Amino acid sequence: MVWVGRIRNVFGDDNLSGGARFWRIAVSIVFLVLAAMLATVALGRWHRRPLGSTRMVAVFCLWTIVFWTVRGGGLLFAEHDAEFKLVHTALAVVSIGLAGLLYRVDQRVTAASGGLVSVDDPSTTAER
Repeated sequence: MVWVGRIRNVFGDDNLSGGARFWRIAVSIVFLVLAAMLATVALGRWHRRPLGSTRMVAVFCLWTIVFWTVRGGGLLFAEHDAEFKLVHTALAVVSIGLAGLLYRVDQRVTAASGGLVSVDDPSTTAER
């Protein structure tokens, strides 16, 4: 729930301009929406399929990896104190690592099921 805390912090920061506030809230909402969609897939409630909806998982993982690579690099070279850089570098590394792990697990689940769990396959939706 890092992103929920992030939204709370943005609303509490009176030093942020409208554009800076909007950007921070928008990024947080994108992460929360993708995470909620992914949780729905993992719970097997989206198209009654288990984890294995490779397109949704891939989008979430790619977004996470690209965001933290770009943002993390920017934070390292910005004027922040060492503690801020350390915390955000740790968040970036853990997030990228978890995204990679999730992607690999999803690929294994899909391969083990013969690829039939993907909601992206039109032949599986025609059966319903």
